[in-house]
Amino acid sequence: MKQLLLCLLMSAGFSLAASAQDADLEKKNVSDTILQNRTLTLPDPFDAQLALQQLFPGKVYNMAKKKPVDFLINWECKTCKRQPYPDANEDANGDFPFSDGVATRLINVMDYTDSAGTKYKVISFNHSTYDPDGLQVSRFTGGLLGLAKFVLTGGSWKLRHFQPAIGAYGAFSQCPAPKPVLIGKDQYAYLIRHSNGPAGGPYYGEYYLIAGTGGAYKPVLFVGGAELSALPLSEGFSFWTGDFRIPVSDKKYFRDVIVTLKGTYRSTDGENLPEEVKPLVKGKKTCRFTVVRRYVYKGSKGYELQEPGKVEIQ
Repeated sequence: MKQLLLCLLMSAGFSLAASAQDADLEKKNVSDTILQNRTLTLPDPFDAQLALQQLFPGKVYNMAKKKPVDFLINWECKTCKRQPYPDANEDANGDFPFSDGVATRLINVMDYTDSAGTKYKVISFNHSTYDPDGLQVSRFTGGLLGLAKFVLTGGSWKLRHFQPAIGAYGAFSQCPAPKPVLIGKDQYAYLIRHSNGPAGGPYYGEYYLIAGTGGAYKPVLFVGGAELSALPLSEGFSFWTGDFRIPVSDKKYFRDVIVTLKGTYRSTDGENLPEEVKPLVKGKKTCRFTVVRRYVYKGSKGYELQEPGKVEIQ
């Protein structure tokens, strides 16, 4: 009899757990002050998930049972003033905060130390439209990127700069992880390698460099046609890879950027090529090419391409 009762209790427990897991995820209405200037101090060691919860105090879920390490905060702001943000894709989720609600996820934590020994942590986070199942959908919709910068002061991490939204990149509402790059003396920017394309490819890659200027994080460099993924030879597509680097120079800030493209041209695909290569491959069935582009910072205009790029055909 006891065994039968225990089995019934276990069965009921499993049923309740399944119901809880299958229930719609909730969202919490928050104050419009979350998008304004913020003050926040966190203890050392730094906890990125705690930081994100403090910045966006919505409904918290740990989706690790469904996906590895998917920490999710669902929220909405009924009194926030919505603003449009650019999307690297043809579609966009609409003005932010999204009218249907927002799902915010941690992307990564970037840390560096300046020449004076001061330590910094920068967290990047992704906003997508709230979904009751916690899904991120739409191939041609990017994930909206935000950044928060903390500095270690007196044994605590203090929020130095907070920008809830910058722009949308990537596919399926998922922004690629930004990579910190040194662009000057104690000056860091964040590189986004955006990639998207039709199902099965090829996938087109673009580079966006996000830097602090004029009191805000914003894109200061765009490199179109930075990459094109390779497909089987039978598909007949040209392809190339891109390399992004910032050589050390005597410039104190916003040093020159060098982007190098290396790839293969196929005569069956003469349109999908870097512009510098097109006039040099006429009459060829196939060849390898290298393009070196230099970008120079021009103040409020951001980085501009110094033409012509150097091209080598093999």
